[in-house]
Amino acid sequence: MSDVIQGKTRQGDFVHSSQGTAGAQGFKCVSRLWYPKTTALSDGIDQLLDDARSRDDILCPAKHMGMGLNDDNKFVLEYVDGREFVPTTHAFKQLATWCGVSHQFVKDMTNPVTSQGGKLKYERDRKDAETLLGVLRNGYRRLEADKDFRFRTYNDGTLRAVLSDRYAIIDNAWYLETLQELFKEIGGDEPRLSHWKGDADTIFGNVLIPDTCRADQDSDYGGMISISNCEIGIRRLSQLPSVFRAICMNGCIWDQEHGEKISKVHRGEIDLNQLRYDIACNLNEQIPLLGEGVERFLALRDKTLTKGVKLANVFAVIAVENKLSYGLEGQAAKVAGMFNDHEAGDRNLFGIVNAITRAGQLYSPAEWVRFDGIAGNLMSMSDNSWEGLQARAKAIDSKVFDKVYGRVTAA
Repeated sequence: MSDVIQGKTRQGDFVHSSQGTAGAQGFKCVSRLWYPKTTALSDGIDQLLDDARSRDDILCPAKHMGMGLNDDNKFVLEYVDGREFVPTTHAFKQLATWCGVSHQFVKDMTNPVTSQGGKLKYERDRKDAETLLGVLRNGYRRLEADKDFRFRTYNDGTLRAVLSDRYAIIDNAWYLETLQELFKEIGGDEPRLSHWKGDADTIFGNVLIPDTCRADQDSDYGGMISISNCEIGIRRLSQLPSVFRAICMNGCIWDQEHGEKISKVHRGEIDLNQLRYDIACNLNEQIPLLGEGVERFLALRDKTLTKGVKLANVFAVIAVENKLSYGLEGQAAKVAGMFNDHEAGDRNLFGIVNAITRAGQLYSPAEWVRFDGIAGNLMSMSDNSWEGLQARAKAIDSKVFDKVYGRVTAA
């Protein structure tokens, strides 16, 4: 069990006395001049989801991705459908590692040659590119032709990563959505992103915890979580809670005391249900949150499906009881689809709630709010209510099931 983090000095008091704070917005230790430079957690999630629309993860055997040069003498990977992708520096390093080629050699062959004084001697030309291509092809041919790789590509024609099939992606949006779900269940104001840098591949920065979400709301110290994660192999998932006396107008964090970090590598099969639980516990043990909401959130991991109960039946009952639209393109089918696409590893109430909140984002703001309300009611279920929902799912009439889904395959 981690200890609750305690502040030790008063070094940031000048912020409170001279700059004023964003106390009215729920962040009494953050300068009112810094607060506009922060971003709502929900806006950060929307940006990640928007960025992700421009990428395509190609999972294929090595033999389906060839090598060549484009008209600009750039090394490219060539997919079997004709698309070409120019590797970024990071992807080049990963590819070189798989091919048994020195990273320094790749760097040398893709950059201009300069003197010790930095003066340009000559630019690399097509002969250099052909040499690099030959060396990489020589290493690539030794890979097992049917070995699967994940090639992360983007619409701009770049290749951002070359990952093995054992690399387990922890989705950036999933991580932020997990924090969002936790704080929604607790209530209070929405967290804010501060000192933030993020895109569809890599995120790092701070999540400011609203004063209204903390059990010790009278604390003189603010709370936050420093988080980072990368989907393409640059960094592991990391979460470090801390408290601070103040954040001033230029973003300087005064009198910060750190807690204990959790760290998760992207390798093998990852139990997202357990990881979600660890994320919540790591935070709550060190910066206590409003108790009742945390308990409900954490308890969802234990509400698993009884043997013989199909998730598709559960979603059908939820659809009927909450008046979701039916049919192949109906809301019920969208919820089931979200579960199959994103939550299949969590066959419990956690996964069900996540599928509903994800599906809500497909609709108008009013419908989104309604879906969040449905998810909130499910999160508040007692053990008896959960068992009752499963019993109704197990006994659902086949005609009702067909009406809800049409020809949609059961989840």
